[in-house]
Amino acid sequence: MRNRAQQVHLPEKLGFGLGEFGNNLFWQFFMYFQFYFYTDIFKIAPGAEAAKTAGIMFMIVRSVDSFIDLLIGIIADRTNTRWGKYRPWLLFGAIPFGLIGVAAFTTPDFSQAAKVIYAYLTYTLLMVFYSIVSIPQNSLLGVMTADPAERTILSKYKFVFAFAAGFVVKFCTPWLVGRLGAGNDALGYQRTVWIFAAVAIIGLGTTFLTIRERVFPPKEQKPSLRLDLRQLLGNGPWIAVVLIGLFTILSIAIRSGTLMHYFKYYIGNQRVAVPLFGTFSLTYTQIFSGFMLIGSLTAILGTFTVPWLDRTLGRRGSYAFYVGSSAALTAAIYFIKPGQITALCLLEAGINLLQAPTCAVLWTMFADCADYGEWKHGRRATALIFSAGIMSNKWGWALGALIPGYMLTSFGYIADTVQSERTLSGMVLIVSVIPAGFAALAAILTLTFPLTTAKLKTIHEDLMQRRGEAVRTGGA
Repeated sequence: MRNRAQQVHLPEKLGFGLGEFGNNLFWQFFMYFQFYFYTDIFKIAPGAEAAKTAGIMFMIVRSVDSFIDLLIGIIADRTNTRWGKYRPWLLFGAIPFGLIGVAAFTTPDFSQAAKVIYAYLTYTLLMVFYSIVSIPQNSLLGVMTADPAERTILSKYKFVFAFAAGFVVKFCTPWLVGRLGAGNDALGYQRTVWIFAAVAIIGLGTTFLTIRERVFPPKEQKPSLRLDLRQLLGNGPWIAVVLIGLFTILSIAIRSGTLMHYFKYYIGNQRVAVPLFGTFSLTYTQIFSGFMLIGSLTAILGTFTVPWLDRTLGRRGSYAFYVGSSAALTAAIYFIKPGQITALCLLEAGINLLQAPTCAVLWTMFADCADYGEWKHGRRATALIFSAGIMSNKWGWALGALIPGYMLTSFGYIADTVQSERTLSGMVLIVSVIPAGFAALAAILTLTFPLTTAKLKTIHEDLMQRRGEAVRTGGA
């Protein structure tokens, strides 16, 4: 029987989702446009060195910052305020996060060496403040309710709003950059980020004002970093999810970071037949916007399938289905020719319909790992679980930037020039076969996740009995 005290009501779900919307306006903007921004707009290095230099920077900064994630998770778990453990981080982190985001997408009139230093400094601060906001925000999924079914529904809201933000970013960014920059793309990117920053701050502030934390560590739990870290490394389900997430993120990062290059140089400007509307001459940016629009809409639709498939196949089965099927469709992009826009868009629709739900399932699995740690060891470290998960994701994003950066360089890529056949063939591989391979590995690893539906039910029931009440209400 559903426990009423564990239920998260609609206004709270919407408030939680608005924070995710704001945060993802930034994150998905970074994901799809930052690599392109550094190579073609900011011009972090001259000629053929730009892609490699940007890739190395991404790898270094994200690798270092991944350890900062652990520190933030440890501190967040030990935060005790009248607002809870994790909510105040959103209140105090949102404005600096927005301002640093603007700085990171500003192109200063510096020497080449000074621009590299500026890029490293602003990008490092951006990743740190992203961690300050996103780790507590993701941790809320583990403390807003202890009910596994409610968490699945809450995760659906989280990612519906996240992919709605992706829709705005993917569809509106090329238009906003062109309109606000009036021919100056560097200025266009900066002004576009100002808009996204304002919305992100409002969204995160709304989450702070509307949500409640309901799940707290056992009253007898004493702070112990040594025990927390030891039990984290002894949490088998968490290790499995970290590896699954790493290969999934690698797949997404490698492909998404190179899509703008793929459209600019491989697809190019085309005459596109639109059913019922006729044939149009479109620039590559217009085709890219439509392509991204289709992907975002189907991503939102795919997220609605999560609760049903979770009930039908369980966490492990649904994740393996989603990521394995998306791998097959991603590989099929290899066979697409520049003029086959309809086929390309249909593949993108299928990929996002299947790939987008993996995010919702993955973060629910991290929340399950926090429950498992409390059930097995009698200690709860929700933010540490999520921060360590985000750390693995950043390793995925770091490698996902380094790999295409080096590959583009090795294939002879030079920004703003006509690319050779060898370079174009390399771009096709980077958005198709290579990410598909990593997604297939993630599907195989998913079969090692030990928390079946029956096991999760047992854990949930045992934890409720230990707590005495179905819910502990009140602040920390």
